[in-house]
Amino acid sequence: MIFWAVALLVWVAAGARLGRVVARTATPLRMSMVFAGFSVALSSTVMVPAVWDIVDRIAPEQHAAAMIVIVLWTALSAASAVGAVSAWPVMSRPAMRGLATVLYSVGLLVAIAVLFGYPAPALIFIIVALSLVISTGLRHVAWAPLGRGIALIVTGSSILLVVVVVMLVESIGGTGALESDIWTGAGVWFIAASSVLIALGITWVLLETWVRARRDLYRLRRMHALLVKRFPEVVDADSAGSTSVLRASDMIAQIMDAMYIQSGAGMFDVGGQEPPRAVTAHAGILAGWIADPLASDVLDTRWIAPPEKMSARRWVLLLAKELDETTKVGRRS
Repeated sequence: MIFWAVALLVWVAAGARLGRVVARTATPLRMSMVFAGFSVALSSTVMVPAVWDIVDRIAPEQHAAAMIVIVLWTALSAASAVGAVSAWPVMSRPAMRGLATVLYSVGLLVAIAVLFGYPAPALIFIIVALSLVISTGLRHVAWAPLGRGIALIVTGSSILLVVVVVMLVESIGGTGALESDIWTGAGVWFIAASSVLIALGITWVLLETWVRARRDLYRLRRMHALLVKRFPEVVDADSAGSTSVLRASDMIAQIMDAMYIQSGAGMFDVGGQEPPRAVTAHAGILAGWIADPLASDVLDTRWIAPPEKMSARRWVLLLAKELDETTKVGRRS
């Protein structure tokens, strides 16, 4: 049951990656992530015990299931290496295409060798390709959505690299990679873990962006409803976003537009009254003004502008938080 769940999760990730390519311009990086996603999804499906037994019956003496998994790992490694190479700043587009062709061609040749019963070249190719992915990925790991996704890919690739190295060592020692105990022992759990981590890594940016958008929609709903009720003209029905990310972006823009209108659209002059330097104090005053502009001082457009080094999204979210606190205090009193 666990292996079916792993396969389902990986297939969902592969489908999400395919949808991203369909919705956006196909680039070598995006296409490589699609190939990697479907390669790991297919290998995860074959690793399901029930599926493994069915596939192995096709050619039991040749260990068909293990053979297919190694072929899919080869495709995964080639696609991942292409994705890693595309991140090199010194790589031009023509050179990128040439190197991608070489990687895919070599991967195809060693995969054919696996089908003829010679998995060692494929194992060596996988080790080299995954080493390239890991070394490149470590330079881009950072505390950001993309950096966290890369960290997951690097971790999953490292686990798979260890598994393949063990297989290659066993092959050198006389135990064929196709007959390795890894396929039936504890190694299957390491393979499953690597599949899940790689699948999460290639979709992490999409997942985190969606979660953040849903959270923003929840946090901004009260302030947005208040300002839109007051200034319905800021909402353009024709530009309504169909996805959570677009709706959250539209909501932030509409809140900023509504505050601009409420501040007089540049026609009010409050003299020397400057916003306080403390961001929290600034947001607190502005939240009270949003909640009840008639009971507050007149504020001009300088007050609604995000403070220095703060994005409009972070500023609006802070205002929404302060508005909720102001509303709670008003209810208590």
